[in-house]
Amino acid sequence: MARRKGNQAAAPWWRGLRLRRMLRAMAAAGALVVTLGAMAAGMSWALQPGTLPVRAVLIEGEFRHLDRRELEDVLAPHVTGGFFSVDLNAVEHAGRTLPWVYGVSVRRNWPDTLVVRVTEQVPVARWGDTELVNRFGDVFTPPPDSLPGGLPALEGGPGRQRTLMRRYLAVQARLADVGIQVEGIREDARQAWLIDLAGGARILMGRDTGADHLERLLRVYPRVAAHRDVPIRTMDLRYTNGIAVAWDEDARAGQ
Repeated sequence: MARRKGNQAAAPWWRGLRLRRMLRAMAAAGALVVTLGAMAAGMSWALQPGTLPVRAVLIEGEFRHLDRRELEDVLAPHVTGGFFSVDLNAVEHAGRTLPWVYGVSVRRNWPDTLVVRVTEQVPVARWGDTELVNRFGDVFTPPPDSLPGGLPALEGGPGRQRTLMRRYLAVQARLADVGIQVEGIREDARQAWLIDLAGGARILMGRDTGADHLERLLRVYPRVAAHRDVPIRTMDLRYTNGIAVAWDEDARAGQ
């Protein structure tokens, strides 16, 4: 009986191992809780508006049409709070509200500076009387007094600016071979289009008039231009097998 009691009093070896594992786990959990608490406190401190205030805003970019002072004034109300708490998305959005701004990116530069990289719109054509088309084919509306001169003029229905821009580039390159300078392209609601030339002349193109009609003009234009001593008013390419030319008789009368 004494031997049986001795066996019952002896603790199995695995109970001690389990206890040590539990103690180590509790210690690790406690350390994790302390670490997380310290991190939370640190983040809360860093995100306080008065912590590490932003003291400088560096604006980068090359500007031809954008007013740097106007850009600074638009960004300033959104550069609030500390280095970590300032809302970068709000700063970017504010910059994009200016019509001559294409893109804005903002990054933090330790310890107290925001670097604002601004990409200016690059206009490639006028769209109607008040808008411009950028190099990506997007339409934007700058202040009327900032519209640059010397751009080709495009006019058409909503969403047609990319098509007309491609058409202008193709037509301009081909007509330059015979000395014709293209100033713009217009398209009506039925998608019939015309080409405006320097000096006021026009080339009339129907909805289905394309490259083959233009090639016909290239072949005959030198002879047409030399045929009379008055300027051409219109060249109508909407015919299947020919070209109709109208002369500016008013110019003759004024000579």
